[in-house]
Amino acid sequence: MQSRPRNNGRLDEDGTDLNTLKHQLGRMDALSGQLTGILNGFDGRLMKLEQSILPIHRATQNLTRIANNVDAALLSTESIVDCLNLPSKEEAFLLKGPDENNVLPYLKAMGRLKDAADTIEKSHLRSCDKAVYQMKQLLKAGMLHLETLFRKWLSSISSPVDVNTMLGSNNDLMSSQSMKQLSQLSTYIATSETEIGYTVDFTKPYIDIRSTYLTKSLHPLSQSAQLSEKHQGVSYEKGSSEFIKYLDCFARMVKSELEFSSKILGNPQRRTTALKGTLAPAETELVMAGRQLNSMAKRLHYTDSVFVFDIVEKYDKECAPLLLEMSSEVNSGEIEDMTHGFKSTALKNIYEFIEDIKGKRDNNVYLNLSSDGTVHEMTSNTLNYLKRLYLWRDTVEPLLVSMGEGGWNVPPTGHPLSDQRSYDPSLGAALLQKFFVDVLDQMTISLHFKSRGYKKPTLVNLFLMNNYNHTLRQIRSPPLNSIFDEISEAKFSRLVKKQLDAYQESWKPCVENLMDVTYVRGGAIKNSMGNGERQLIKDKFKNFNTEFEDIWRAQTTYAVPDTELRQQVIRDVKNVLVPMYCRFMDK
Repeated sequence: MQSRPRNNGRLDEDGTDLNTLKHQLGRMDALSGQLTGILNGFDGRLMKLEQSILPIHRATQNLTRIANNVDAALLSTESIVDCLNLPSKEEAFLLKGPDENNVLPYLKAMGRLKDAADTIEKSHLRSCDKAVYQMKQLLKAGMLHLETLFRKWLSSISSPVDVNTMLGSNNDLMSSQSMKQLSQLSTYIATSETEIGYTVDFTKPYIDIRSTYLTKSLHPLSQSAQLSEKHQGVSYEKGSSEFIKYLDCFARMVKSELEFSSKILGNPQRRTTALKGTLAPAETELVMAGRQLNSMAKRLHYTDSVFVFDIVEKYDKECAPLLLEMSSEVNSGEIEDMTHGFKSTALKNIYEFIEDIKGKRDNNVYLNLSSDGTVHEMTSNTLNYLKRLYLWRDTVEPLLVSMGEGGWNVPPTGHPLSDQRSYDPSLGAALLQKFFVDVLDQMTISLHFKSRGYKKPTLVNLFLMNNYNHTLRQIRSPPLNSIFDEISEAKFSRLVKKQLDAYQESWKPCVENLMDVTYVRGGAIKNSMGNGERQLIKDKFKNFNTEFEDIWRAQTTYAVPDTELRQQVIRDVKNVLVPMYCRFMDK
């Protein structure tokens, strides 16, 4: 009962609190309504303010744009005025020409004038057309000065050089300051052509200057090549040809010119045209010198014109590959024709060599026989020439391949030769050996024929023995021992032995007087001789001494130049005569 009044009291208090809160919420709603009215009033006023300020803002923007346009117009006008004033400022400097020691200020002045002309042209002001024309004329005048400077600088580094310089490296020139300046100048001029509208073609001045440089540098070699080979003859040493040096220098100069032009002439088409024009005079002189030298070689004896093998080898191994790489710039056709002429002469020399051994070129085959039976000059010359051909085996082998087996016995036809740089090496080596063996076989036949010029059989034997022995020693020694095999050695060994045996017959008269004589009587050997028998023995001794003196007197005029062979000949004679003489004395 007591808890119910208590609960009713709490409800009354909560009702009172709710009423209070309700009253306060009402007041808050009233305040919120007032604030909303105030804010709505502000919003209306702001909209009115915006409407009032917007025209002013737009006007301000227009004024700003106009001000900016005015500033830009003033700057543009100022720039155009400066550009129009630039020719009068730079004219004297540009017309004077660049300073060779410092061309950069001149190039900068040209650049400023070029920029000024571009600026005025972009303005599209008709009133400035005359000024633009004047600027371009001034730029052309400046380009002419730069072109003149290019010619001068090109000439300054195009002085003729000597042989040592040509055979050396050109790195010093390519990395020199003058070369760098010339390259920069040519690059500037080339890149400015389209902008300035003035085309500078360096082709003609480049050809004029560089062709003179090449021709003057190589001309001394052209002259010396005509003289040196003519006087060297059989004393010629491999690699000593002046024309080889000429070829080497020409190839090096062509390669150097190609590198040089690539740094100077940026336009590939112009560069190719310039190179062809530059190299043509030097190439023509080379071909002319080569053909004159070949004509001289054809008139010389084949032993005096071995330099043609050297020239062909040099060209095929070194010059031809280099010129092939530069075939687009160098007209190697004429040079190939010139080299073909040298190859034809080499073929002719091989044919004349074999014909000379056959004796078909001798009017009298017995004319050059020595009285002492020594080695014939044909033998020495033949073996020496074979050695010389071996020096150029890389050239001789393809020539023999082009002739075919046995073709060296037929006169050359003069038909174009196939590419010798693509022959079969094994076939070439086989033909070289066959050719060398044929040469010695023909030489053996010719020696037999020449030996008939001697009236005494002993001289015939000594002559053949000396020549066969000399040949045997040569084919056993370098370099011919790498060509001839054991079959060739055995053949000449038999020939020498045969002549040694035949030579013993020259002592037969002495031997006959020393033949053992034993007297038998009544079936028993007589130990004593009668007067007639003693006289017979005395006559044999006398005849032996007479024959020996005659043979000795005659053979002291004979020659066996090889010491070992001479000792063998003496030993063989002693091995026969001395024992027989001793036995005869004992009897």
